[in-house]
Amino acid sequence: MPRLGSTMLSLALAGAITLAAYADPVFVGAAVVLVQVLIALAPSAVDATGHSIRSPHFVAALSGGLVATAITLAPDLLSGATGTSPDVVGATDSGMLAGILPAIAVSVFVALIAQMLRTDGRPDLVLSTAYAVTLGAFAALSAGWIGAAQSLGDAEAVAVGAAGLAAGLLVWLIPVDRFVCAIFAVVAGAGAGAAVTLALDSTLTWAFGITVGSATALFGVLGQVLGRAWSRGHTHAAAGWGFPGAMSIALAAPLVYVGGQLVGAPGL
Repeated sequence: MPRLGSTMLSLALAGAITLAAYADPVFVGAAVVLVQVLIALAPSAVDATGHSIRSPHFVAALSGGLVATAITLAPDLLSGATGTSPDVVGATDSGMLAGILPAIAVSVFVALIAQMLRTDGRPDLVLSTAYAVTLGAFAALSAGWIGAAQSLGDAEAVAVGAAGLAAGLLVWLIPVDRFVCAIFAVVAGAGAGAAVTLALDSTLTWAFGITVGSATALFGVLGQVLGRAWSRGHTHAAAGWGFPGAMSIALAAPLVYVGGQLVGAPGL
């Protein structure tokens, strides 16, 4: 049931992001923020013995994700004083992911502040801080869906990526050998991506669909595997299905973004 629940959540989030991409990138941002909240709600970190440790990570992870979302939606936020900003900000204000590094920097800063506010002697300081920053990086990566919606691929690239992700995760539910199932999941993602490009009235090619669809299927499955392994031993809802479901969306996001940037490239 947890695997089914996390898969259904991933499919619902991917569907919401796709519909939002056909409406406005701001709506994609709203859906991405939901993904970031679910990532920030990840279960506590564990030590080498498998015991949970105190790791204040929610604010650090979410703040990093929100920074990445805001900058991806409005790259002009990176503009400095007159005469000090490089022209590249204005020249690449469509489909850019310049917010990733600032987001990670914010996560580090907020994580350190959270550690300073601890009054328990700060055991496992390094592990706790690294955990919060890592979650912030994953939350920031999910902004790739916004960049894809603003790229040359536009909403069609988002639809192709979401279709590949959905097909791969549905195949991943089949109770067979995991290695064999992963191969079939990637093949299903490629087929779904190609089918969407053929069904859409756009310039996207079937080769683009195969490339992006298979990539999002693979990383969507990896998100499920990583999320469930990360949550092992925890029983609350965020660990059982919310976190793994969101991780699939986050890990697939950079692949959709890269696909959107490759529209029109030779062979695609």
